Amino acid sequence: MTAHRSIKHAGPTAPYLVISRVGANSLHRQWLPKNRSFDVLLSYYERGVEVEPSDGVLVEFRTGSKVVGYGQVIREYEALIRRYRYVALFDDDLATNAPSLLQLFHMSEQHGLKIAQPSLDHQSYFTYACLLQHKGFILRHVNFIEMMCPIFRSDILLDLAPLFELGFESGIDLVWSALIHRAPEDFAVIDSINVRHMRPVGAAQAANGFVNGRIYESDIQTLLSRFDLPWLPVLPYGGLRADGRYFTDRISLGLEAMRLVEAIPIRSTRFRLRSIARYWKQLLKSPAYNLAAHWPND
Repeated sequence: MTAHRSIKHAGPTAPYLVISRVGANSLHRQWLPKNRSFDVLLSYYERGVEVEPSDGVLVEFRTGSKVVGYGQVIREYEALIRRYRYVALFDDDLATNAPSLLQLFHMSEQHGLKIAQPSLDHQSYFTYACLLQHKGFILRHVNFIEMMCPIFRSDILLDLAPLFELGFESGIDLVWSALIHRAPEDFAVIDSINVRHMRPVGAAQAANGFVNGRIYESDIQTLLSRFDLPWLPVLPYGGLRADGRYFTDRISLGLEAMRLVEAIPIRSTRFRLRSIARYWKQLLKSPAYNLAAHWPND
């Protein structure tokens, strides 16, 4: 589909870019103060949520699902994306602010990360307990970065563009974690900066094509089979504390993870307890690891 665009400027005003697919209940306005030091590309998938383009704010309308829409945006704006150092893809139901976003970009660059993400605060809706904030760390190097709020080095995002175009709305994060990861320091969840995920996971599943028996797990399993990959547990390799000490032993990581008990009684207690308990067990049972993947011939 050809996008209907309204773009104020044709080039970056800052070294960082946030791209978001936004709908009627989007929280993106929290990210748009005039004094921010990053650019924003808003790709609307619903009418009635207009924002005027301005310096550093690019606006377009594009129907369709989230991941496929991102794939189209990445292809159509490839030349522009190449002019940024880091690019974030943020869901529109994340509560955060411009200073936090800028700090995330700075830390991603400072630590030479290929892909990063903020931690989720303890009131967030979540899928993987490992990605909840571990308050004792500045950041933890992990084996997986989720689709919810990834921050990519721009060349890495462009290398991954074909993955967004395969037609799958779930599971591409599991695949990019195998395609891109080569060393424990490649990915990190940044614990010193958190965001709040405000809507339940799967709240927009119908809009993203999960109807008539199609479920997230079917997309994931089909995609993993195509790349000949298992579904690995999401775990940290190690964590950096504020005093500069770096911990890789499972006991230290496990003790910090025990503080996630604070996240259990907020909402959906049974799911949260089960998910966090599974993470504790996985963390103490086995170290983090990644498997290398390659693009299939088809």
